Amino acid sequence: MKYLIGSILAVMFATTINSIFTEKISLMEGEIAPSFELFDQDENLLLSKNFLGKKLVVYFFPYADTPG
Repeated sequence: MKYLIGSILAVMFATTINSIFTEKISLMEGEIAPSFELFDQDENLLLSKNFLGKKLVVYFFPYADTPG
């Protein structure tokens, strides 16, 4: 029973911490996205500032055969 309570408290703590440090941003079409850096499939670093003034689609997807 104490392991169950401890597990529940750990999940609640992790969820709270995640919500504190995760900022959700919603953008409408045409709005300027916040600056970002990411790697493409070839491990090239892409910077958002390199796409200023251009139309850009950023698409995220889960790995194959994973839920979501």
